[in-house]
Amino acid sequence: MTMIGFQGRKTYRLSIGSQHMDANSVKTESLPRSDHLRAWLPLILATTAYLILIGKIGEILRDADTYWHVVVGEWIIDHRAVPYVDPFSFTKHGAPWITSAWLSEVLYFLAFKLAGWLGPALLAALAASTAFFLLAHCLLKRLSNVPVTILVSAGIAMTVHHILARPHVLIFPLMVLWVDGLLRATDARRTPPWTYLLIITLWANLHGSFTLGIAMIAPFALEAIWNADKSSRLTVALHWFRFGVLALGAGCVTPYGIESILVTTRILSLGSVLSTIGEWRPIDFGSLHPFTVCLLGGAAYALYSGFKLPFLRMAALLALVYETLAHQRYVDVFAMVAPFLIADPLAQHVLRQEHRKAIPVRTTHLITFFAVVSIVTGVILVTKDRSLPLVPGAAVEKLKERKAERVLNDYYFGGYLIFQRMPTFIDSRAELYGPEFLSRYMRVLSLEDIPDFIKLLDEYKIDSTLLFPTTPAVGLLDRLPEWERAYSDDVAVAHVRRRHPESVATSK
Repeated sequence: MTMIGFQGRKTYRLSIGSQHMDANSVKTESLPRSDHLRAWLPLILATTAYLILIGKIGEILRDADTYWHVVVGEWIIDHRAVPYVDPFSFTKHGAPWITSAWLSEVLYFLAFKLAGWLGPALLAALAASTAFFLLAHCLLKRLSNVPVTILVSAGIAMTVHHILARPHVLIFPLMVLWVDGLLRATDARRTPPWTYLLIITLWANLHGSFTLGIAMIAPFALEAIWNADKSSRLTVALHWFRFGVLALGAGCVTPYGIESILVTTRILSLGSVLSTIGEWRPIDFGSLHPFTVCLLGGAAYALYSGFKLPFLRMAALLALVYETLAHQRYVDVFAMVAPFLIADPLAQHVLRQEHRKAIPVRTTHLITFFAVVSIVTGVILVTKDRSLPLVPGAAVEKLKERKAERVLNDYYFGGYLIFQRMPTFIDSRAELYGPEFLSRYMRVLSLEDIPDFIKLLDEYKIDSTLLFPTTPAVGLLDRLPEWERAYSDDVAVAHVRRRHPESVATSK
């Protein structure tokens, strides 16, 4: 029995005796039929992910953005409409603003109404574990148990700290289905069925990252064109171009139409300011990050075993690696997409190096027992940790007592203030505030321009502040005679003016 693999444009082939099978045949025919573990592996991995997540409910709720997403969902239901202008801040009140995640926000609000803060956390955990179930299920059509287990486990490890009760998590299952559909269409040398456009439409109403899903069409289309016969390349290109145009149209089937796409350009136009926002920052190599561990592990395997990728797959994978290193929020995309890029070449590579052994039938009973115990354990764990995000609850109550109306707040606290029905100076809707406003805000709070900080307090008639204890501006406010510290703890420090801005201006 000989096995030969060809890179580049050539289709992988496996020679067994006098028979030849292409890559698609190898995916199904070469896999062991007596391996009972395969049918249960997606459930095992998804259950493991679910248990890990519900065991850390407080971590899923640690991001204060969850608060304002719930409030937006409530606003949409109360008004029977989606917002077109900002209703939550006093600095940009009435300015044009849309929410590209309106459906997710409605779902999170309904989950909150049904089960309190436990509801959004469980919804996020369910969406993420469903995505890992689908990821394992799709990869098992191409790979054996061990590589699938390693790839999905690595995905869980990389994303577990970014699985939060926020809209981006709800699209994980759609991302897996979308990429799997694109890859299967490329393998079959055709475009995906038009029914897949429904995935983009649903994705567009759940989260603005659907534009990334549309962008993913390009590398798969290039591969399909490259692998096509020269005589049919133009036809293949036209078919994929038509599908891409239809996908753009499907992405506009939202309450906002084409604005759902344009909002992405407004976010990207923030430029260097993005790197100052937590999830948009580069991955820090000064600390141990699951992504870097998995990346180095994958590189070590490739160097040791001689694993290779075709050029187009390698280019797409490197683009994903770059984006993830530049913006850590792309870790989720890497975890869900990268396994598909390497699955077929890895299957060929593994087939040349190992023989498979069947798993005894009794293993099925052990797996069933494991699944039942996991679910029961999950129910027990979920009732134990119901902690909320790091929020300035006591400080906000003190500001309410002091009748605060125009609060200069730390960026992180904006979501909680919206939940408390207090107008914000700033919050995490970065595209609303724009690069100039964000740059000035960060500059003055870090005391890079003290005169401008004083000017900002009067310009916006600030009557109180709510900042992290480590924010440099806190020390200056302690020394300004017009201000007094009203409250402080390990989470936040609140200052209030001794006199309102109007009276200060009059005295001058």
